[in-house]
Amino acid sequence: MDPRLLYQLATVIELGSLSRAAQRLNVTQPTLTRNVRIIEDRVGAPVLRRGRYGVTPTEIGERLAELGRAVGDLMSAADATLDLWKSGLSGELRIGVGPMLAATAMPLFFERAMQQSWPYAMSITTAPAGRLVDRLNRHELDVTLAPSQMNLHQERLHQEIVLKDRMAVFAGSRSPLARQTAKISPSQLERARWVTTGDSSRIHGTTHDVLESLGLPKATAKLTFTGDVGTALHLLRTTDILIVLPEKLARLLPDLGGAARLDLDITPPNRHIALWVTKANRDRPEIAHFASRVKAHFDALDQAISEAPVRKTSAV
Repeated sequence: MDPRLLYQLATVIELGSLSRAAQRLNVTQPTLTRNVRIIEDRVGAPVLRRGRYGVTPTEIGERLAELGRAVGDLMSAADATLDLWKSGLSGELRIGVGPMLAATAMPLFFERAMQQSWPYAMSITTAPAGRLVDRLNRHELDVTLAPSQMNLHQERLHQEIVLKDRMAVFAGSRSPLARQTAKISPSQLERARWVTTGDSSRIHGTTHDVLESLGLPKATAKLTFTGDVGTALHLLRTTDILIVLPEKLARLLPDLGGAARLDLDITPPNRHIALWVTKANRDRPEIAHFASRVKAHFDALDQAISEAPVRKTSAV
């Protein structure tokens, strides 16, 4: 079947109108009607239902429209590639960044990238780490920055650690634990209101892992945020919650608003950050260029973090 017909069908279903779709596609309505009929003749069944308020897809119509949307995405990608080539860029690097990284380490990186003449454009996607690695494995991303402690598609992907970090427990600004000078008991931690962030199901060193290492396997989070750290960080600045965050990344936050890291008797799990690529693409020139800049950026950040004072409270 002609892919262009599938794209036209997807447009009709998106707009719910043959006339509006014809205008967008820059074809006449009789031509579009005839093309829909060609699809229906090939299928042997209707792909659209005509109603008082427009058209809606049948089951097979919706399935074909999904393919048509994919055709449209490819057409858009081809146009974008041509535009990049005309502007002197070699292509586009599709980059995945986890929410905590997007809130801490990466803004300065991309600020500096904008000030330099890199030979490619960048498209940045922010999402939970597990989803980013899945998209990388499906070739929907070219490179991803995500925790290294993930059991995902290791046979197809390559990772290189760019920042060694570990998890830490932070007490919100209104928590008495943030200012307590006496020892903090496990029961105080267990009674606290916990909040979690991140895609924890497939990553080692999650909040659950930290709580287990503290001897608090029954402690549960009151709120869980997936794909968003901004709200959790707001709660950290304004309430009495406890939260587990990567220690070094948390120290890059400009202001914790009176919140503090708790010193613990245990050594929390690692949460190293790695640059992930497919093994087939790791030697692509633009990926090698990006990787070298990322490693230099995190080396500089690590040095700055090591020289900065630590915001913390008394030992557990």
